[in-house]
Amino acid sequence: MEPLVSGDQLDFSAPHVIAIAVIAVAIGLAAVGLRTFLIAYADQLADLWREYGPIVRRRMLERRSLSRTPWFCDRCRSHNARATTRCYSCGAKRAEAEAPVPDADTPAGASAGRSQRTRRF
Repeated sequence: MEPLVSGDQLDFSAPHVIAIAVIAVAIGLAAVGLRTFLIAYADQLADLWREYGPIVRRRMLERRSLSRTPWFCDRCRSHNARATTRCYSCGAKRAEAEAPVPDADTPAGASAGRSQRTRRF
């Protein structure tokens, strides 16, 4: 049985082998260094996340314009971000299709519970 690849076709010279070995050692050292850092500073990182996590989350929501005061489309009942001018689902303009945000104190309007959206099965 003859080999699939002959020794002449495998032209690995010493510089290639040395380069691969250096890259493997560098990756290994980086992994060990990262592991050591995470073990040594895990408590401090957890404290930082507890302190600054809510601030970071709030700012991320503000950047995406998903604030705590969204608007609802009265045509398709979809939840839309505050900064959008059109409904993402049906494309209706906000001024034409904005439904009031449901509150526990206000009674439901005429369109409460009913949707003009049709189901597609």
